[in-house]
Amino acid sequence: MRHETTINIFIADDDPDDRLLLQDAFDDTVPAAHLTLFEHGDALLEGLRNAAQAHTLPSLILLDLNMPGTSGRDVIIDIKADKTLRHIPIIVLTTSNSDKDIVDSYKLGANSYIVKPSRYEQLLEIVCSLKNYWFQINELPGAINYHD
Repeated sequence: MRHETTINIFIADDDPDDRLLLQDAFDDTVPAAHLTLFEHGDALLEGLRNAAQAHTLPSLILLDLNMPGTSGRDVIIDIKADKTLRHIPIIVLTTSNSDKDIVDSYKLGANSYIVKPSRYEQLLEIVCSLKNYWFQINELPGAINYHD
């Protein structure tokens, strides 16, 4: 974790059990992570707008694809259309393993696509892999003014 001691991650998932499991998995494997959890896409977009105004954008977004209201697909479109937000990596974390959903997500601008595992141990492995890749191997932009 080169750029920051606290990892800020926004997570949008309409399933309260999945949100709880993700919170537990991050607590168990990435205690430096600060998660902000949202119940749907509209709440995530509002949270991103507020974070942009406060200059506290997340380093990463985990996004469920199939949510009521503003779907994960629509959230990707909105984020990638916004010059202040488009740099934030989006990882789709969903139950769908449909080829169409995978291809569509990448076409819309998702940076990664992960199918939710059925066991907690597998979720821990995924969260560890996310930490290793996104915060140790990969270079994320530091505090840059994306409003320009």
